[in-house]
Amino acid sequence: MKWTLPTRTDSEAALRFDPPRRTTRCDIFCRNCDSLCASRLGRPRRTAALWATALLAWASPVLAAEAPWTLERCLGYALTNSPDAVIAQKRIRAAEAGIQQANAMAWPTLQFQSSYTRTDNPMYVLGSALNQQAFGPALSDFNDLPDVDDLNVKGQVTVPLYAGGAITAGRRAAKAGAQAAKANAEAIRNTLAFETVRAFHTIQKARAFVRAAEAGVNAFEQHLALAQKRFDAGTLLRSEVLDVEVRLAQAREDLARTRNALALAQRALRTLLGIDSGEFDVADTAPEVAAPDSADFSGRAELTAVRHMTAAAEEQTRMARSGYLPRLAAFGSLDYDKGWKLDGDGESYTAGVLLQWNIFDGRLTRGKVAEARANVDAALEQERKLKLGLGFEVEQAQLNLREANERLAVTAKAITQAEESVTLTRDRFEQGLAITLQLIDSETALTAARVRRAEAEADQRIAVAALRKALGFEQLSAVATSH
Repeated sequence: MKWTLPTRTDSEAALRFDPPRRTTRCDIFCRNCDSLCASRLGRPRRTAALWATALLAWASPVLAAEAPWTLERCLGYALTNSPDAVIAQKRIRAAEAGIQQANAMAWPTLQFQSSYTRTDNPMYVLGSALNQQAFGPALSDFNDLPDVDDLNVKGQVTVPLYAGGAITAGRRAAKAGAQAAKANAEAIRNTLAFETVRAFHTIQKARAFVRAAEAGVNAFEQHLALAQKRFDAGTLLRSEVLDVEVRLAQAREDLARTRNALALAQRALRTLLGIDSGEFDVADTAPEVAAPDSADFSGRAELTAVRHMTAAAEEQTRMARSGYLPRLAAFGSLDYDKGWKLDGDGESYTAGVLLQWNIFDGRLTRGKVAEARANVDAALEQERKLKLGLGFEVEQAQLNLREANERLAVTAKAITQAEESVTLTRDRFEQGLAITLQLIDSETALTAARVRRAEAEADQRIAVAALRKALGFEQLSAVATSH
């Protein structure tokens, strides 16, 4: 993050130390001798405290910018600021808006409309005259009616009384869809948390690779100095010195590759968190998280989401079946008509009840019902598929964790053995009792052991995170939200 100096506000300006004023005895400096006033000896201490507070307030953003990103901070930031998390929240809002739309179907509808017309059509002329209560002698000759104008203002209310169960089913479907959206958002949070943990530990793995590569470079530089010393003493061939130089070049190449891998891992985590630019430093340590003993994945949010989607599909089937039933609604309207040609105006009202029943709709309702039933069957099959997939995910995570634990036990002993081998081989090489190839092989074996150890440690933590994700557990018991 890039930090800039905060703009000094009026309250912060009040903390500055003003020059001496010669107005009252209550100032810090006496008006007579410009010396500290005996009655105000406590003022400098308070001023110093204010200065310390201002300095701390200014330095806090700078210190925060330099603080490395811990795993807790990464998780908190990802769950609130990652694009995936934001998209999930927007989908929840869209689903909740769907509930509002479904509820609106049960409320009365109030409409207002207005129009202005001018016509000489006999039907409309007579109708307008009657609506304006202006029927007179000018309209006595039906074969020669004048043109008239009419301004109509109308307010209408429609109240649904019965819709074959479509309104209730629609509201239930919308609520189930909103619950599914919330469950999907929780599933996204679960996946996002795991990906954050994996990216974090991948950085730790890459750093360990860099340290191992740096140790290899340093070791081969020392071996080269030792080989050059023996060559100068005439106890080593020039070809053996070249062998060490070649291996040192390879070690430096490996170091460049590991540093590039570290930079890519850091960039991957930044992209996952949704951080565009600024300084980004990841902490070297992460809290230990225990592996769950349970194998029950029934709490996974994906299962909850698909069950709500099944419920929504069933309600949509009821909505489709409502097409077979009649619909009943009440309506009423008030009209006001005004004309300038006939210079009249009038008011009228209309009220009634409307019954609609589709006796034949070209099998449209039958098609909708068949589609809705197919969606229900698909949702049920999706739930079965999801259970199979989650069961495989849990078993795979358990096997990976078991493998990682076994690798940890093996690599710990391998490093100890490799370090002891390098020490012995180097001593023998310095005494002329070992050839250069033996020294190179032992050092290469040590570097490889360190790399495998670092990989096993990171993979073990990632395996624990994968198992927690597969079971629907939180990655950390408490995550501090960071913005």
